[in-house]
Amino acid sequence: MKRYLFVLASLFLLTSCNFTEEITFKEDGSGEFMISYDMGEVMKTLEEQMGGGQNSEEKEKVKMDSVVYFKHMLVEKADSIAKLPQEEQDKLKALENIVMRMKMDEDEGLFNIGIGSSFKSLDELPETLKNIEDAKSLNSKSDPSFSKMGESQVAKASEGMFEYVDFSYDGKTFSRSLKEGYDKSSDDINALNKEISEMGEAKEMFEAMSYTLVYNFPKPVKSVTNKNAEISKDRKTVRLTMNFIEMIKSPEQMTLDVVLED
Repeated sequence: MKRYLFVLASLFLLTSCNFTEEITFKEDGSGEFMISYDMGEVMKTLEEQMGGGQNSEEKEKVKMDSVVYFKHMLVEKADSIAKLPQEEQDKLKALENIVMRMKMDEDEGLFNIGIGSSFKSLDELPETLKNIEDAKSLNSKSDPSFSKMGESQVAKASEGMFEYVDFSYDGKTFSRSLKEGYDKSSDDINALNKEISEMGEAKEMFEAMSYTLVYNFPKPVKSVTNKNAEISKDRKTVRLTMNFIEMIKSPEQMTLDVVLED
């Protein structure tokens, strides 16, 4: 299993995977935000690079399904944290509601990682998203190779996608919209296109990345504005999937308004 641990850090900076943005609402407006990464293809690539085909029948296949609560980690490291400057302690304290879920089954080619946090109301979501980004970057600070990967245009795009997105929910209507005045820089788009064109063999894998929205509500959905969105059979979940690169270039295609039944 140790051969996969470094992925937990590099995953959040640069990788070819499928992303899922999921929000689950409760009756009182509280809920959970989770961003998940389907790393199945990455696992296959790692196996090939590490000689997975050699004596593969002798290797013990990894299978795990675990949840990591940051608040438990903070308790375990309390003595070390107490020695840090107060500002650093406060930053770590802000991460106590972060949760990471990991599921891996090498036999099935399954490798999913999710990181998220609960919120009392959607007004807390901007702070929740900031805490998630801070948690994702913890493992990368001491390794210059990860910092270099973070300079990638793909990595920057994935990290900064929520800077221009607004969410609202009043119990009857949910909206995912672009912030007023948002304007995607043509220089950023050109830099992204140039980087992808120079990826060589990895180009097709990156171009195939997807981004999926999943929104779960406590009441049935009456309507959704985005024509490409799907409503589940029980009408309590809205799902929308788009090519990741195209979503970065045209984020307006992932905006929607969801109206719930009374």
